[in-house]
Amino acid sequence: MDAPPPASNSLRYLAVGVLCVAVLLGFYFVQINAKADRQREDAAERLALCRHLEWVAGATASRNDELRQTCTQLSDQLFKRATSH
Repeated sequence: MDAPPPASNSLRYLAVGVLCVAVLLGFYFVQINAKADRQREDAAERLALCRHLEWVAGATASRNDELRQTCTQLSDQLFKRATSH
């Protein structure tokens, strides 16, 4: 029985190490992407609610202007996030 040369063990450990780092980085980036998706969904829901409230409050002009400004700000923030990623 011949023992394998030490270089093959080193290459094996290197390959396992690189694979582990790749798996950890992949997991990390999946978590970041999931967090960004949740934030994007939350922002879209807030914008939809704001637009609905704006539509419902259409009878009162002063309140409608405040809602319109808020909705515009939310829309701009959502658009900036979408274009920056």
